[in-house]
Amino acid sequence: MKVTPLDAPLGARITGLDFRDTPDEALAAEIRTVIHEHQVAIFPNQTFNAKQQLAFTLALGPVRKRKLPDDYVVPASSSDTPGIAYVSNIRDANGEPTGVIPDGEMWFHHDTCYTDAPDKFTMLCALAIPKTGGNTMWCNMYQAWETMSEDLKQTIRGKKALSVYDYATIEKPDLDNLENIEKAWQPCVVTHPQTGREALFVNRLMTCQLEGLTIAESAAILDPIFDHAEQRQFVYEHEWTIGDFIIWDNLAVTHARTHFELGDDRRLRRSKVSGDSLVA
Repeated sequence: MKVTPLDAPLGARITGLDFRDTPDEALAAEIRTVIHEHQVAIFPNQTFNAKQQLAFTLALGPVRKRKLPDDYVVPASSSDTPGIAYVSNIRDANGEPTGVIPDGEMWFHHDTCYTDAPDKFTMLCALAIPKTGGNTMWCNMYQAWETMSEDLKQTIRGKKALSVYDYATIEKPDLDNLENIEKAWQPCVVTHPQTGREALFVNRLMTCQLEGLTIAESAAILDPIFDHAEQRQFVYEHEWTIGDFIIWDNLAVTHARTHFELGDDRRLRRSKVSGDSLVA
């Protein structure tokens, strides 16, 4: 295994591994260490199938299995791979997308921060990529927190924030009707359980309200924080190549997606490792 850090605020390229073979515990521990150190781990030229990806995911930790949207088209081949989902805009014969989050841009967010125990790792394998756009960006939330002004830090230090997700990609959810929408209160700043570092844990797409404040009062505080955190100096943007397999530390980074044209095929195979409740 060769680890080459990127010339970027985060990330490393790792070569010399073939994940058609499930890593043993020693190698899995090395991979977890690399992810925690670099936040985003890029493994190019992987050719494994869904079953092999699921076996790899299990080697890193418990596989996260979540209810998918009601309109998600479950591929016939995925009945024996629970925990695998597809992020895809490719349509079936009825014109329905064959994956979740099918089209266009998506704002920065932490995966499943709207649940009591957000994901530990998320991973994607590129199966089809658009001609232009559809890049994924990751933001280093350690650096975002460490470089924030003390005045801004004090506005959220020790507070919790409400995270909500209704499957929108570039707009806030409707907070007038939260009864049937997943939501959770999370610390605004978390201590990473493995690295011990503090990381900002709010994001533009899903963080809606600070405890003790109205939505409008919260926005006045949160919007400048989002603007600070999303500066290019904290961001690595990845232009996908088929066969890229990327794993990221969901507690240390947010991620987003750039625009791509409807009908320009994009398909990524996704799996996740379950996390735990967060510590402020």
